[in-house]
Amino acid sequence: MKKPELNITPFVDIMLVLLAILMVSVTVSTYQERNVNLPQGSKTNPATKKATITITIPNSSYVIVNEQKMPLKDFLENFNLKYGNYNKNVLVYIAADKNIKYNTFMQVYAAVVKSGFRQIGLLTK
Repeated sequence: MKKPELNITPFVDIMLVLLAILMVSVTVSTYQERNVNLPQGSKTNPATKKATITITIPNSSYVIVNEQKMPLKDFLENFNLKYGNYNKNVLVYIAADKNIKYNTFMQVYAAVVKSGFRQIGLLTK
């Protein structure tokens, strides 16, 4: 007499279909648009623009700080002297050409960090 075999293939197929349906339905319900009525903001206190320092590195020989062009060597030696008395919460943006040497960028970045600035952003296209 032959023993009966248990065929679980149809059971696995059904479970996989149910799992796929569950995954799709959870994703749809999570990312549905929610209508939210936001309150009106105060128009009496407009946001003030924070002061910024913008450093542009077009090549490895010079740097432009807030429209003032200077050799890289002078920048590295004098950045802390010129901008060290600024508020350290000032935003500092660094825009570097994609073809400059990594070492040049890191020297400029290190000079800014050494001066104590805490909010440094890297500008990209």
